[in-house]
Amino acid sequence: MTTQKLVLTTTSLHNVVIANSSDVIYYEVVTPKWERGVTRINKFNPNAHGFDLVAELKNEDDRPVAVRIHGGEFRPVEEFLRRQEGEAITSGRFRGKDGRSYLWRLNHRNLELVHEDAPEGKPLAVFHRQKRYFFVLRMSRQPFIEIDMSVLDTLDSLIISFLLIERRRRHGAK
Repeated sequence: MTTQKLVLTTTSLHNVVIANSSDVIYYEVVTPKWERGVTRINKFNPNAHGFDLVAELKNEDDRPVAVRIHGGEFRPVEEFLRRQEGEAITSGRFRGKDGRSYLWRLNHRNLELVHEDAPEGKPLAVFHRQKRYFFVLRMSRQPFIEIDMSVLDTLDSLIISFLLIERRRRHGAK
């Protein structure tokens, strides 16, 4: 299984760059101080030598409540990232660009992405949290997402859903 390692430059989910080592895959997540109610997810387009807007997250009380993908209409986060009754807050389902349904789940403190129809299968993406020296000092390892090459076609949806599910996990939102 070949994978891409996407490193997060900070532990913040409001202002972070998510990129591989060669910056071929490069996402910029920005929440301006003067507009705390909107988080924008931009993707670098090497052909245009600029950024394309992938999604916008509407925030209330530091929690995303609505998502707009590729300039469409804002819709509730629950429509994009579904959760079944009784599931943990760290679970969420979304439909990728390829039409398949994917499931985020928590496994040994790591978020994992699997196909919804094969939840016991090998993870397609795994989020590894940062490590710190003596648990308090500088980071000894940046947080990163290890992504299987088979899901690169639906990477935009994967990044959006990751940011939503990780925010949900950190805030303990229902």
